[in-house]
Amino acid sequence: MPTLRGVKGCREYTLLDGVTSQTNGEWVDVSPWRRITVHIKGITSATCQIRGSCAPSQPANNTDEVQIGSDITSDSLVEISMKLKWLKVKVSSYTSGTIYAYAVGDELMQNI
Repeated sequence: MPTLRGVKGCREYTLLDGVTSQTNGEWVDVSPWRRITVHIKGITSATCQIRGSCAPSQPANNTDEVQIGSDITSDSLVEISMKLKWLKVKVSSYTSGTIYAYAVGDELMQNI
């Protein structure tokens, strides 16, 4: 399960935590975030995909929705400029490596 951490308007999800096989990933709600950076590391020989959705309710984890950008085959930082409701990282093929993925974002401040 993804882990949420953060302080003062900045939040971080651990999306993949030491993955050593193919996985569909798990959707997380990033709707309060205005900027998102995804950090994927630990790829030796694998392919990861960042997936996004604006569906009103959380998609099933085995649902891919839309791929953001190209396949990722080496450690990367990816900035996402579009507004999303749901985000996940999928390992679509795996040979070797211990893969971690983190999403970091700034929360929108609401005027009350």
